[in-house]
Amino acid sequence: MQNKNETIRIVPNIYSNDMTDCKKFYVEFLGLKLVMDMEWIYTFASEKNPLAQISVIKNENIAPLDNSAVFISMEVSDVNNKYERAKQLGWDIVYDIRNEPWGVRRFFVKDPNGATINVLSHL
Repeated sequence: MQNKNETIRIVPNIYSNDMTDCKKFYVEFLGLKLVMDMEWIYTFASEKNPLAQISVIKNENIAPLDNSAVFISMEVSDVNNKYERAKQLGWDIVYDIRNEPWGVRRFFVKDPNGATINVLSHL
């Protein structure tokens, strides 16, 4: 049984003006595997440690609300629990919880430094 407060992985997100060169850099130069390609977002992972990941987002597709770049994504065991906890604690939720068509349930919350965090669970 998973702990409702368990963080499964943390993925940094960076933004790119050139997705083609970006893919070459991470795959051909750094030797990462392309594990998700939605054209507007790529996720690359280590062959040896698949939870060691980085995502690159096309610069024109920034977060849907508040014009905020998502700095990191945190996969958690129970996103609904984290969402309710964020509301209880009064954290600034800038993208309300929802199921996305690519198979995740997520919300965005601001950390105390103003960074936008994508909190998600796979459906």
